[in-house]
Amino acid sequence: MNFKVLLGGVMTLFITILIVCYVIARQANPIFLDEKGKPTNVAKSTY
Repeated sequence: MNFKVLLGGVMTLFITILIVCYVIARQANPIFLDEKGKPTNVAKSTY
């Protein structure tokens, strides 16, 4: 197999994984907790 084809496939796979992780993280809408387990007001941002 050609080295450039293999390198291109690995780079494409890596970039695809990064994009999928970004989309999932945007949809997750996490709630950040303080030391006592109560939600903080930092995570109140609207998208």
